[in-house]
Amino acid sequence: MKNLLKVVLVLTIAAGLSACHKNVKDGANADGTTEMVLTESEIESVTANVPTQEVTLGTVHFALDKYDLSADARKIVEANVKAIKAAASAVSTYQVTIEGNCDDRGTTSYNIALGQKRADEVKAYYVRLGIPADKIATVSYGEEKPVCYEATQECWTKNRRADTLLSAN
Repeated sequence: MKNLLKVVLVLTIAAGLSACHKNVKDGANADGTTEMVLTESEIESVTANVPTQEVTLGTVHFALDKYDLSADARKIVEANVKAIKAAASAVSTYQVTIEGNCDDRGTTSYNIALGQKRADEVKAYYVRLGIPADKIATVSYGEEKPVCYEATQECWTKNRRADTLLSAN
């Protein structure tokens, strides 16, 4: 829910930037106010200049040496899909990136392959839930992007994950 609020905030900022670039119509209304009009080309011009905002959505965690989605992981992906669809309806373009990660046990090549399988599994579920495949990129970082550096079960569990990033403008 917190991430959905971030997406909504980003979209609100983008809409605010668009609203700042309005033309004033000649003359005032009967009540003394001036009508503001934004042409379609001005909307496209302003939204093209809105910087891309990146939001991290819910993180999916995996069991040791696994890449299949647990019931809890599917719930996280489903919540992410709702946030992605909400963002997609309010922005001109968006891209989803799924980053597959592993703990530091295993060889580098094994962890890169496992991280890719994790990212691909999450992507497949996003596609099944209606996110277009061409809007999703995957990357594997293997063990190269840990969120925890201790050699403990708890730390290794945190590093076995797939992060989803939503870039929208």
